[in-house]
Amino acid sequence: MSSRITKNLISVLVIWIAIFSAFFLYFETRQDPTIAVATIGMGRGKVVIPRSPDGHYYVRGAINGYPVDFMVDTGASIVSVSKELARMANLPRGAPANFSTAGGVVTGEIISGQKVEAGGIAVNGLSVSVGMHGRMALLGQNFLRRIDVIQSNDKMILRVSAE
Repeated sequence: MSSRITKNLISVLVIWIAIFSAFFLYFETRQDPTIAVATIGMGRGKVVIPRSPDGHYYVRGAINGYPVDFMVDTGASIVSVSKELARMANLPRGAPANFSTAGGVVTGEIISGQKVEAGGIAVNGLSVSVGMHGRMALLGQNFLRRIDVIQSNDKMILRVSAE
């Protein structure tokens, strides 16, 4: 009788572990950001970015040709990357600077004259701040104000200005 109870207990335990594992995997994948990637046929100079499950907008791009995933940050003044990302992208050294962030003042650098591309839209001659943490870069206003940005129905559209 004792061995039968043990087998039943193990069976129940295995079932619960499987259920919890399935829930964990489901919710873990739902937390990954949805990163918009420009595709052929989308129309030159336009990218549609769906809102990610975390409420932000993410777009694949590049800095001087080095692939970068950006979070669109309408509150950031300037395109920003981490020191690690700047090193991997072989960005040159910049002018020392201090940045006020939500987490306090961060010491870093500003590098002028960079080419920033987001979703197939490129803007030359931008400044990029270096000093934030993490691998995700921020697509700031110095890029966004040079293009049209439309936000509607859980989508953000970036397109080349009609000027």
